[in-house]
Amino acid sequence: MSKKLKLAVIGGGQFSASFIHLFQAHPYVSEVALVEPNKERRESTAKKFEIKHTFVSLEELWSSDFDSVAIFTPRWTHAEIALAALKNNRHVYTAVPMGITIDEVSELVKVAKSTKLTYFMAETSYYYPAVVFARKKFKDGDLGKFVYGEGEYLHDMSHGFVDAFAANGGDAWKASASFPPMLYSTHSISTILSVTGAHAVSVTCLGLHDGVADGIFDEKISMWKNEQSNQIALFRNSDGGVMRIAELRRVGTAPLEPTVRMSIFGTEGSFEQQVGYASWATKHSFDIVTDEINTWSDVENPRSLAKDYISKNSWDGGFAKIHDRSELPSSYLGLSNGHGGSHQYMVNDFVMDAVGEKPAPMNIDDAARFTTPGIVAHQSAISGGLSLQIPTLGKSQP
Repeated sequence: MSKKLKLAVIGGGQFSASFIHLFQAHPYVSEVALVEPNKERRESTAKKFEIKHTFVSLEELWSSDFDSVAIFTPRWTHAEIALAALKNNRHVYTAVPMGITIDEVSELVKVAKSTKLTYFMAETSYYYPAVVFARKKFKDGDLGKFVYGEGEYLHDMSHGFVDAFAANGGDAWKASASFPPMLYSTHSISTILSVTGAHAVSVTCLGLHDGVADGIFDEKISMWKNEQSNQIALFRNSDGGVMRIAELRRVGTAPLEPTVRMSIFGTEGSFEQQVGYASWATKHSFDIVTDEINTWSDVENPRSLAKDYISKNSWDGGFAKIHDRSELPSSYLGLSNGHGGSHQYMVNDFVMDAVGEKPAPMNIDDAARFTTPGIVAHQSAISGGLSLQIPTLGKSQP
């Protein structure tokens, strides 16, 4: 039997609470600890999940025998913490994005490869049923050569983002709530690149001035000096195809999945997804495949869709018919799952990689492929839409 991990969750906020129980239930994790500087949050989270060991600081953690970490801290802190963890000989599971500058991504790739430790950026979109469907079609050759793809993350600030930033940002929370959309674009970019295995090589991006008088996207307040709430980019990829990525934070959509959605077109077939609808087409046929990728199915995830349920259980996304659950541990049966059915897969893939049982389907190269394009796209947007080249920091898949 493989060695079991002793894992420390870094950050005791709302998001980590969706994963702690999954790490605890995994057969290859012997114990889960918590790192949280806020005393009240540290004590309440530890009590809720019956966590025995807690740490106030990372320095305390590095002196312990916990050999892996799961990072659930503010978006702009992930790279610094992940680098420290790798340099202190810890396996890393991190929420997205892996970094917000080219230097951060480049350094993470270098250190992760030199240490040979597991680095896993928990990209939910890789496991979304629409992406799983499209990836299978591409792998089987039914899509043909990639021509064009669309990835969209349509998440209005009023649908959870304001609450999350306000809960974690203190009195000055609006300064960080203006986080540039393209710096948080791995969800949409990965819908295409995880299907084709290519990387983005150039980009032109346009940003839209916000104009809403609530002080969030106000460059005088923003720690990012960012006034763009919506950004839309056009990329050329290494396989010759083109993808359009839309990151919208002021947009009139419902707070139901798919908040992230994708469409992909090849020389032989095409998949298209909209809210509540998905289709597969070839040159000679057309099929509606909504039921196959629907995570709200009463059969797959029996529950009420009443508004009060959705608002109280926003992370619970269930499974879709296309999901293969055969490799998930039996201890996960009946436990919550979320973000399009991704939570259980991400935790299991990371743990199995870190203990040496099975390589995860995403590695440090994939994290870089999914993150770097958005960083350069934001630079294009603030420069007025200049066409910029994207450095290749992560190898394309074969």
